Amino acid sequence: MARTIFGEASSEEKDRLHECLKTDPALQHQFEILSNSLKSHKDKEQLSDLNTNLEILDIIAKADKKSKAASVFQRYIPLAAASIILLVLAGWFFFFRGSKNSIPENDKPFVVAEKGARKHITLPDGTKVWLNGDSKLFYSTNFKGSTREIKLVGEAFFDVVKNPKKPFIVHADNINIKVLGTAFNVKAYAGDSHVETTLYRGLVNITKVNDKAFQPIMLYPNQKIIVPNGPVAEEAVGEHSRIATNSTIKKSIVIQQIDSAITEAKRIETAWVYNRLEFRGDDFPDLANKLERWYNVKISFEDENVKQLSFNGSFEKENIQQALLALSTANYFNYKIKGNEIFISSKK
Repeated sequence: MARTIFGEASSEEKDRLHECLKTDPALQHQFEILSNSLKSHKDKEQLSDLNTNLEILDIIAKADKKSKAASVFQRYIPLAAASIILLVLAGWFFFFRGSKNSIPENDKPFVVAEKGARKHITLPDGTKVWLNGDSKLFYSTNFKGSTREIKLVGEAFFDVVKNPKKPFIVHADNINIKVLGTAFNVKAYAGDSHVETTLYRGLVNITKVNDKAFQPIMLYPNQKIIVPNGPVAEEAVGEHSRIATNSTIKKSIVIQQIDSAITEAKRIETAWVYNRLEFRGDDFPDLANKLERWYNVKISFEDENVKQLSFNGSFEKENIQQALLALSTANYFNYKIKGNEIFISSKK
């Protein structure tokens, strides 16, 4: 109902709601009252700052006295049902229509995970964070304001403590990820062509920095979204990008369904949290980036042909020498190790 009132429902959602309203006159009546009352309120942004359902109820009651919406509302809607509807609307305003996000100024590094290392920390609000190698976490306020905002460069898994009055916002490259309480993985390394977010529990709202055409996207549990760092193609922006229901949104934004039967410990996206490096169909340059972060080495290619090789596999206890030996056995190439540097070339 809230999504439809504010023009952010998909065609499928509108059709489902329409079918429900046709078969339930009481629900239709509730929807009309809520729609008329909220749309008549001149300053809807104020609703994002309200703390209780009663305050929202008061706004609805005062919004259109001449049409007697308040008296009809009190007469026909049971208090429990009204509270649920208002709670949903309050959450909608708070989650999607709250104050504009911005990357905190004067960032101070909170923690750094060097290449070859992984770290587990607890933030001031109790949120748990796992940092992958070559990752940095920044913060500026110690979470004393109305939001909990951090900036991530690299990859991290978050298990966020729920606080409806203080949303948790992750600034990762060119996207903002806003949550209340949830568990998700973000991959946003400097130089990568895209940002990946994988959601396991809860809901997240994703927006793009400095891109007015980009509509907010709701990500649901067991979904992964891949957002390109460059401009999103115009045809990929619009109603279809508001709800994460398709496996692919146009050509620019990709949303993949994650098999919910696979435990977090076994999933590729979070294997690194469990000290396991997973790769599926990676070309050599992408795999090299992962190996550099995992083992704290520098990899150089001596010819272009070797870059075309692709790999599947996983490493857990192997050192870099053992990893290279296994890779070169499965997919022929030569390698030389000189200290912390590795040189890769095609096998002649």
